[in-house]
Amino acid sequence: METTAYYHPSVEAVPLHVGIIPDGGRRWAKAHGCSLGESYACTRSFLQLLVEMFFNKGVQELSIYLSSIQNFRREPEDLEPYLAILESSLNNQITQLARHRQLRVVIAGNLDILPASLRTAIESIEQQTINYSSGRINLLLAYDPHEEIIKAVKSSGNMNEFITHLQITTPVDLVIRSGDAPLLSNFLPLQSAWARLYFTDKLFNDLTAEDVLQILRHFEKINRKFGN
Repeated sequence: METTAYYHPSVEAVPLHVGIIPDGGRRWAKAHGCSLGESYACTRSFLQLLVEMFFNKGVQELSIYLSSIQNFRREPEDLEPYLAILESSLNNQITQLARHRQLRVVIAGNLDILPASLRTAIESIEQQTINYSSGRINLLLAYDPHEEIIKAVKSSGNMNEFITHLQITTPVDLVIRSGDAPLLSNFLPLQSAWARLYFTDKLFNDLTAEDVLQILRHFEKINRKFGN
């Protein structure tokens, strides 16, 4: 039996699980003559808008690729403003949004490499939202799919059941990536195996709500067959 034979998204017109790869923050900062912190703050604002929009449209789960494990090879002057605004967002905007909409927040990735204060913020928001059931936001942070799969296999003890031990267990319907790079960059490769992929040349901070709505409208018209 194929281990992942039935592990594909639904055939609903609305994508139930959407992945977002918000690429281009550093390039946007350079193009606009602003700091990385200002660029990341702009990214945060647009992501807040998208969260509201997607869940209003019937999406049940969002997975947002904040950083791969490889991103942590960057220089401190790149990482420090990113980590600072992330910690602030977890303690404030994300917590408020999750509480308002009753959304569970899950952080997936190698959290051991993060600063202690950021790990505390992560633990706090996960505990505060653990019983929320109106939707789910997965934030991929220092994420490595190989590590996720290896841990899931070891935890399951059964190759046919390892999927239920992944950090993110539901298949992705739709992946949207900005920044003129048509690749997944290790974003949930197993979960996204049957996802529709939409790449845009725009940097994330240059996208508009209408751009994303057009992608959803296009998705609604697709007849997905999953290899049949």
